[in-house]
Order: sequence, then structure tokens, then C-alpha cells
Amino acid sequence: MLHRMRASRILTARAVVSALPVGPLRSVAVTGVSDERLASLHRQRHAVAAKFVAAYEEPFWRARGLSGLSESEGVLGSTWPQSEGILSALVPPERYGVLLGMPPALRTVELLAEMARLYGEEAHRPLATYLRTWGTDPWTQGYVTHWTPGDVMAVGPRHGTHEPPFYVCGSDQWVAGYMEGAVRTGRAAAKEALTRG
Repeated sequence: MLHRMRASRILTARAVVSALPVGPLRSVAVTGVSDERLASLHRQRHAVAAKFVAAYEEPFWRARGLSGLSESEGVLGSTWPQSEGILSALVPPERYGVLLGMPPALRTVELLAEMARLYGEEAHRPLATYLRTWGTDPWTQGYVTHWTPGDVMAVGPRHGTHEPPFYVCGSDQWVAGYMEGAVRTGRAAAKEALTRG
């Protein structure tokens, strides 16, 4: 059984597949699942971070002998090639406030200027860009997993498992249902739920 802690809505079902990230999931009361499994889900946390993506006609940085991988001291903490001609970048927690302090209309311009500083003037001319402020998005409440010393072991053996009738669709370590792990673990959750009927 699921119900929102701040509302009186109750959902009762024989099986539930949750695609909620671990942050928002803390606002939902779940019954019928072991205390160990709930403790595992609620122990996880996500860092306040953002992701910036710029798509280019071609990976121009390669012509300069650059891989697209970087660690930076600017607002962008790191960059990596996500695909052919696509550069992704992380705005880490310690620089997230600087990003939010930029006027929204200037954020993309300033982030592209950082890309240009790293990879050349061509970075100013993307086909498209995308910025997601995961850390303050109420649907995600964070981006990459944030572990403090002892957290990984404290999550315990229930981490990353399903406990019928409650299945987690999406990677427990990333933003469940939103990130790269979602397809693999989502299929596993669906198969498990369908098998058990």
C-alpha cells in the first residue's frame, strides 16, 4: 500500500512498480514491504547537481587531439562525450549555487563559453543544448549518487533488489526511472512483476 504522507490519497494494489527517484520516494509511505527494504531505499541520496549537454554536427574536439574528457575548475566540473558529436557536462554540488545564481537567459551562453575555453570556438555553435537542474527539480531532487563514508555498506544486502509486491523500476544508484540504469533495471522489474502475475 502506498500513500502520500501529506495527503490522504491511498493506493492499494497486489503489486506496485515504482519509478520514483529515491528523493521523492521518501515522501511516500509504503506498507507491506519489509523494514530492511525500506531502510535500503531511504538510506540512498542524490547529490545536488545539474547536467548540461551540447550537440554538434561533428566531434570537432577530436581534430585538436582532444578526447572530450575533462575535469574543470569552472562551473562545469567535468565533461565527457556522450555520443558522436555530443558533449555532456556535470555541474557538481559545490558549483550548483553558482549556476542557479546566473540569470536563466545567460546560463547556456556562459556554459558554452566554458566549453569553448576547453575545446575551442566551435563549442559556441551547437545544433542544440539541454540543461537540466536535477538538484532542485522536485521530481528528482538530485542527480548522481551521493555516498558519505559508511553509506554503501549501510544500505545493506537489500540494495538493488526487488521485494514483491514492491518493485523498483530504474537504477537505485542513479535517479530511478530517469537515468542510464533505468532501461536495464526497468526490464528486470517488469519481467519479475509479470512472472509473478
